[in-house]
Amino acid sequence: MAMPDLLQDIAVVTLIGDKAFDSDALMDTLAKRGAAAVMPPKKNRTLPRSFDRDTYRERHRIENFFCKIKEFRAIATRYDKTASSFAAGIHLVAGGIAAR
Repeated sequence: MAMPDLLQDIAVVTLIGDKAFDSDALMDTLAKRGAAAVMPPKKNRTLPRSFDRDTYRERHRIENFFCKIKEFRAIATRYDKTASSFAAGIHLVAGGIAAR
């Protein structure tokens, strides 16, 4: 299944991704929906396009956060049985990470 198909039923204002998501089909889909694409263009593009570098840098911080919470076994394996317990675990771990 292609990325534009996955976004079909999701309201998207801005899509932040890496170079792997830079395709003409995805850019056309986002443009038709009025959504912004924040991802660097691939090197093989004949017409390089611009992107918001500051917003793209924030993506790295979010990815680092997810890497850090996966260090906790209960979060990585979704050990909790209920959604509220899982959410509480994520909040607890996030608080611990922020206090470091």
